Amino acid sequence: MQLTLAHVLIASSSLLLPLSGQAQSIRVDYTGTVTEIGTLLAGNGVDVGSTLAGSFTYDVGTGVVSQFSHAFGNGFTAHLAAPVNLFVQNDQQNGSATLAADGLIVGGASISNTDWNGLSNPTIQFGLRQDNAAGQLWHDTLPPDLHDWSLVSLAAINGPDWRWLDFNVPNLPNFADDQIRFSVVSYSVAAVPLPAGIWLFLSGVMASLGIQKRKTVAKAVTLE
Repeated sequence: MQLTLAHVLIASSSLLLPLSGQAQSIRVDYTGTVTEIGTLLAGNGVDVGSTLAGSFTYDVGTGVVSQFSHAFGNGFTAHLAAPVNLFVQNDQQNGSATLAADGLIVGGASISNTDWNGLSNPTIQFGLRQDNAAGQLWHDTLPPDLHDWSLVSLAAINGPDWRWLDFNVPNLPNFADDQIRFSVVSYSVAAVPLPAGIWLFLSGVMASLGIQKRKTVAKAVTLE
């Protein structure tokens, strides 16, 4: 069977169509500073003012968060245990929702690389929100795209304190004794490109087409 241009186009389109959603993925990276640390977590190389780094990746079309992690200077890291849905916040927790897209919440159970004073696998969350009175952060109820993120300021991210790790220890006198909260110092937002392997595969297919074409031409010349 000869490999024709039509075969290449069909193979390429069938390969790229399932990956079209990946082209719509967005990754948010940020650095932060610890603002509060619970009494159960003190004394492990992290204190108020210590730095951390985090990131999350989500699909704009579906809102599915495929990656979310935090890393601290003491070597403790926590990453999302399973994909979750990004939640677009619309202020309903404060009563009636008169404006949508006041913020977002990314959060879920995590797997940690070690324990923190005997505690491990915290719930992790990154959130931003502003009250309805302050207006919208972006202009629809869908997960934010790159344009929407361009409307979000660092001050808006550091509004309400919605960024934390919670080790979920039951029956604490103070619910924050097993939590770490942080502010965001800097952040960047970028589209996630298609995997490099896809382009290598397509290059290989095109090269195979060229070889097959040369063989066909050579065969035709020989027959003449």
